[in-house]
Amino acid sequence: MPTRTKSHLMAENAALRARLAGLEETSAKSPRGNGGEPTESDIADRKRIQEALKASEIRYRRLFETAKDGILILDADTGEITDANPFLQDLLGYSHAELLGKRLWEIGPFRDIAASRGAFRKLQEKEYIRYDNLPLETKGRRHRHVEFVSNVYRENGTRVIQCNIRDITARHQAEVALADFSKEMEKRVDERTAELLTANRLMKKMLDEGKRAEERIRISRERLRNFSGRLQALLEEERARISREIHDELGQAMTAMKLDLSLLRRRLLDDGLAEKCAKVQEIERAATRIIRTVRKIATDLRPGILDELGVVAAIKWMARNFQSRTKIICNVAVLGTDNISGPARGTAIFRIVQEALTNVMRHAAASQVNVILEKRDETLRVEVRDNGIGIKEERVFDSKSLGLIGIRERVLLLGGDAIITGKQGEGTVVRVTLPMKEDG
Repeated sequence: MPTRTKSHLMAENAALRARLAGLEETSAKSPRGNGGEPTESDIADRKRIQEALKASEIRYRRLFETAKDGILILDADTGEITDANPFLQDLLGYSHAELLGKRLWEIGPFRDIAASRGAFRKLQEKEYIRYDNLPLETKGRRHRHVEFVSNVYRENGTRVIQCNIRDITARHQAEVALADFSKEMEKRVDERTAELLTANRLMKKMLDEGKRAEERIRISRERLRNFSGRLQALLEEERARISREIHDELGQAMTAMKLDLSLLRRRLLDDGLAEKCAKVQEIERAATRIIRTVRKIATDLRPGILDELGVVAAIKWMARNFQSRTKIICNVAVLGTDNISGPARGTAIFRIVQEALTNVMRHAAASQVNVILEKRDETLRVEVRDNGIGIKEERVFDSKSLGLIGIRERVLLLGGDAIITGKQGEGTVVRVTLPMKEDG
């Protein structure tokens, strides 16, 4: 049962009880009718409020009994269970009688006594507690995963605790499967990256050995930078390849599986096997969620819009997605150009803005960020400005600030300049200037 609905009904009940108590008090103080009895108006008002209160309590009970989430009601002072709805009884495998009068930590699913008591004390103090993924073991030794949310409120002058328990086992299993797949993909990327990093270390060693001659140093640095550019190009190619594999192979396989499940569900429905049909439908919904997640992973690796519509459209898409995920306002202004030619330059600009926005999300504590792309003569200015806490000067060139190092390296490969500044309490500015020449 949605918490909002329950809260609304509890507030409605409390208001009606308050009105009834106020009416009783007013009636006691007001002059009586003939013979010292309550007036007809008092009696009519009391009856109307009592009927409204009874109807509200019936609505609440009906929702409580038919809710598709588990609901547990506890005494806020003792922790004893005072009520549990049928869905929760089915989920945990306990009857209503087995639950009533027990403390939360006295029943099997919550038998971690120290943790449950500690959580109960925290709930008493803060009047709210939430677990996004809580593993439970039912009376029948089945393992389930639930979303657990508890609130404290007053009912008839008594503090009670309402626990909303949602079964997320299917979602958890899908997430575990997806995480395993993601780890495998990361392993493949790490292996390829390790090979490239090994080559990078060899190149640095060659550079150190060539310090005796200024010309050799210059040549070695140029080689290293070209290698870095090739490394980034290879990484982008690998991202694009893995993204295509995920989208085409895994995505198509999941889509085919979903179609098979849909056909199976229809056949089961035709055969009158409603219970099995419902289970297949649940798996089908899980497959739909996995398909969405697979598409998100593929997009995060290499957004298709970057290759199809160009970097300007890709940055606008990224800004909308960033604002939706972080709730940080993200504005994009494009001045003097609607298109930036050259796939290498476009990819570099996209990654620069992406890294800058990632830093805003992780470190800036900002409420707004502005992204500007402006063409002046033969120069492109890219600026990301936030209103956060402002980066400290010592962090701008910190060797551990890999994201900022990556931004400067990409800019140097394109023959441009990168300036990163911050002022405490006023935010951080990442300003990049690039020549607008055609890619060779």
